Amino acid sequence: MPRGLQVVLGLLRIAAGISLLGPGFAKLGWFAHPALEQTLANWAQHAPNGLVVGYLHLVTPHHAALARLVAIGELGLGTLLVLGFFTPVAAVLAFIMVAQYHFASGAMFQGSYLFGQNGLVYLLIFPTLMVGRAGVALGLDGILGRSLRGSAGPD
Repeated sequence: MPRGLQVVLGLLRIAAGISLLGPGFAKLGWFAHPALEQTLANWAQHAPNGLVVGYLHLVTPHHAALARLVAIGELGLGTLLVLGFFTPVAAVLAFIMVAQYHFASGAMFQGSYLFGQNGLVYLLIFPTLMVGRAGVALGLDGILGRSLRGSAGPD
């Protein structure tokens, strides 16, 4: 892969990580006061279909644990992406987390999801980071990979 493309993927990875860190920091208060139950109830009232309603009824009883998991996920995965550490795993987990948010909120069932400024494009960033090996440039994955290759000299 050309070095320029690796750098672009590295910058995209860093931007995606920062986009998770910001909301994660805003949710730090959720550890003391998990404020997710009302959001889930509002989404259920305006759900686009029965599948979303069923999903929300399944997760709503666990709102406190889910709120904390969301905060940990955004902070942890955002940090891993910014650092370029375990990038493929972090990208897959971020994809799952963001896809669940888009599904539960009903966003992925709106026309603006395909044509808006985020939505589907934001969601597809994570598989791109995974497949593109975005941790190679400007990341710890690349540094560790190069150091391991360098130390595995001939016996």
